[in-house]
Amino acid sequence: MLIEPKREIMVGPLLRTACLRCWAARDHLIRLGTVPLIAMLAAMLPLQNAMLSALSFAEANGGQQDADLTFRMLLLLLCYAAAGCLFAVNWVRQLTLGADSVPGLGLTLSSRHFRFFFLILAILFVTAIVLVVVALILNAIGIAGVLAAAMMGFLLGTTLIARLSPSWIGIAINAPMPLATAWRRTAGQGFRLVVALLAIKVPVMLVQQMVDRLFALTGLGTAAPMTLLLLLLCIEIIGLALQLALLVAAFPQFLRETV
Repeated sequence: MLIEPKREIMVGPLLRTACLRCWAARDHLIRLGTVPLIAMLAAMLPLQNAMLSALSFAEANGGQQDADLTFRMLLLLLCYAAAGCLFAVNWVRQLTLGADSVPGLGLTLSSRHFRFFFLILAILFVTAIVLVVVALILNAIGIAGVLAAAMMGFLLGTTLIARLSPSWIGIAINAPMPLATAWRRTAGQGFRLVVALLAIKVPVMLVQQMVDRLFALTGLGTAAPMTLLLLLLCIEIIGLALQLALLVAAFPQFLRETV
């Protein structure tokens, strides 16, 4: 096995490349993000109502959950995730293969979309299982333990997405890479990838919080809740596009090994 020397990933240049590539493809971002954005909005509106209903039911029944509401929330979450994956696959193809690889609004589904969706779903499922276990362990120390578990779950999910990025990017562009190979090739670079992703994720979350707070203070959150939700989802799509562009920019680094 011949392995070429790896170059260290530089967080700053990687972030700059991601921003420049997104800006250069901004028209395609709007083109490919429109339908997923509408689908995410359509899923999030009833999901918010279902979550409020589930909370009220739990308060009225000593913490018990309504099975129908739980199933409905799970189904809506899957629809939300599917819309995000549709955008992710199309955006990755646009960035790597060009506009001709994703014609129109990107509504042509293929097996790559389903394989991508189930891989991302598996990563989220593993993260959720670990989060629940850690939360149960740390629950004894109160809210601090729950917050610590949530932070650990957030970091674990980000790490898995980063370390396995060559595999799911490969699925999107019809160049599959086994999970074990992706994990091995990103070894030693995972920390930098996570830091780079957090440099996008954290500001996006802060901007969403600021927008939400601004709407609350001005009363617009009550007067125009759908406008607020649409704006928050637009920020979400932009943040996702930047994160995908970042990992796509790093992707060639993990193809330098000859096995």
